[in-house]
Amino acid sequence: MSLAILKGICGSEVEALSKLSTHLSDKILGEGAGGDYTKMIDLVAEEAAISYLKSIGFEGRLLSEELGEKRFGSADYPLLVLDPVDGTTNATRGISFYSISVAASSGPLLSDVYAGAVMELPSGKLFTAKRGIGAYLDDKRIVVKQPSTLKEGLVGIDLNVQGDEQKMAEIMPLCLYARHVRNMGSAALELCYVAGGALDLYADNRGLLRVTDIAASYIILKEAGASILDMQGAELDCNLNLGERVSLIAGAQNACREALSLLKRGAPV
Repeated sequence: MSLAILKGICGSEVEALSKLSTHLSDKILGEGAGGDYTKMIDLVAEEAAISYLKSIGFEGRLLSEELGEKRFGSADYPLLVLDPVDGTTNATRGISFYSISVAASSGPLLSDVYAGAVMELPSGKLFTAKRGIGAYLDDKRIVVKQPSTLKEGLVGIDLNVQGDEQKMAEIMPLCLYARHVRNMGSAALELCYVAGGALDLYADNRGLLRVTDIAASYIILKEAGASILDMQGAELDCNLNLGERVSLIAGAQNACREALSLLKRGAPV
């Protein structure tokens, strides 16, 4: 399957969202398959993606944060992993940092993902990658930055620990060590910023990330030369289902190792 389908999904969502009234975008419609509230903006974006896939005769499966799994025809693969809007709160509050994230996989694991697209909204910047072809921002090849030390680095960290004091304590040594810290509200997009060198590292230790948040960014990071590790320092992998929740660190290998050593200082003995 070509990247054209992933780009087509992004385009269809952008068109649908451009017609959505601002005052309706944050209307809560219920609880999605991923466990969060589904807002109007999420549903409109997801329905646009489904309509597009039907229009091109797509055969395979779709795993999406709102509806769960939907089959198109009888084929099991490719499996498309979609977050219709990553950063819904930003989008509905008028903060211009949210994204569409969609990946294609040939198997049931994150490591089976072979193509991905993440579109930054509202700018329309498009991050893409396909296994063996490289990672791109629009038409420009991107590679992960190789910082000499995080002491002078710009690090993205999700600090939305939801009252978990231990998680905050674990991440605090990294917050105190890095020169600059950002918490921007769209993991898919922040991971792509790591791939393109705008961020030196991204860390999320909360154990709350879903595969829909990271599947597309995963292959973009890989093709940009980045490492994506779990909190034990192993290469991240997991099942592609909505029940999975993960933590991760992503960046150049030396930056990831430096960050992990810092996080051990905040971990319980």
